[in-house]
Amino acid sequence: METRSSKNAMIIGILLVLFGVLSLLQNLGMAGFVGELVWGAAFGAGGAVFLYFFLKRDAYWWASIPAGALLGIAMTIGAEKLLPWLPDGIVGSIFLAMLGLGFLAIVLMNRSRWWAIIPGGALLSVAATAALADVLPEATVGSVLFLGLAATFAILAILRETPALRWMFVPAAVLGVMGVLLMTPAPHLIGFLGPLALIIIGIALLYGSRHREVYR
Repeated sequence: METRSSKNAMIIGILLVLFGVLSLLQNLGMAGFVGELVWGAAFGAGGAVFLYFFLKRDAYWWASIPAGALLGIAMTIGAEKLLPWLPDGIVGSIFLAMLGLGFLAIVLMNRSRWWAIIPGGALLSVAATAALADVLPEATVGSVLFLGLAATFAILAILRETPALRWMFVPAAVLGVMGVLLMTPAPHLIGFLGPLALIIIGIALLYGSRHREVYR
């Protein structure tokens, strides 16, 4: 136990020294292009350390979040410096995508932590929206966000297989309908699909309320 604590302290100490040296060089104006790449490598090393702890023991499940964040920062710096031709939207989405994957990794390792699907799916949806902002029309980009959030709630309701969580199909349906409406090019169809969506969601709520009473 003492050896393990010493090893962990040594890793953290090395990272702190590395970050301190880089900060000093930057403040002295000695960190240029190479320095920024070294910063990216430092963030990547920090993310790798947290990833190591996450994979090592289930009690360190939380380490997946800073691992995703730090690796996302490292990849963003690398993309900005080494792939300058990439659109800004794609570069900006890297951090959000990696942070979202950090949350989803928690669920993949232990399905009892199902709650992580919600922030993970939401972050991936926002990342997809940012990545496609320069490619797709504005209305279509908005629909990607709503459809991604709808898929998040639907997947959570399906994976849990718990009657008490079937209400999640309702926000999934609402968000899904809104996503479809945003993609609709004809304004008159929106006036038709809107009321139809309300009817479908109302039926889903009535169905869900009856089944909740059965499972009480």
